[in-house]
Amino acid sequence: MVDLHHGRGYKAYRRKRAALRRRVERENLPCGWNSIWGCGEPFDLSLEYPDPMSFTADHPNALANGGHLVKQDLTPLHMRCNSMKGDAAEVEIWEAS
Repeated sequence: MVDLHHGRGYKAYRRKRAALRRRVERENLPCGWNSIWGCGEPFDLSLEYPDPMSFTADHPNALANGGHLVKQDLTPLHMRCNSMKGDAAEVEIWEAS
């Protein structure tokens, strides 16, 4: 398992996460979880960890699946939505012709 708090690039990740939070506040961005259920609910930025509806920044390509800590754009998600998403990779389904 990756130790995020002491690893290389963690300070850069924290800066990116803080910038995303400011953008969410400025532009009133909703939760970006795009699943079958989808969320799309707004954030209450007064809520703090470990509240399930608090803000978190998600790595689209999970670190557990080889995603890079800093070299990918972050997506704003609720803690609950991020937990439900887990480290599942995006799947494309193609029809046979």
